[in-house]
Amino acid sequence: MIYYTMMPEELMFPTHEEEYKKQTIIEKNGVQLLVQQASHSQYEILRVLSSNPSHYLDEQYCPGQKIIMGVTEQ
Repeated sequence: MIYYTMMPEELMFPTHEEEYKKQTIIEKNGVQLLVQQASHSQYEILRVLSSNPSHYLDEQYCPGQKIIMGVTEQ
């Protein structure tokens, strides 16, 4: 099914509040990242929150990458 509309996707298909509760902003090696917890210590990168273009080209910060965070790294 195709929707032809000018309405934003967020209004057509709202995300449940529970999905946002899993997300957090962390800093890894000086780069702020929006991540979502996948398991106890594993997180998936959703967005890079940086104004430095080289951070977007760095493969270790690509959205979809899994990173393991210890208690001391956050």
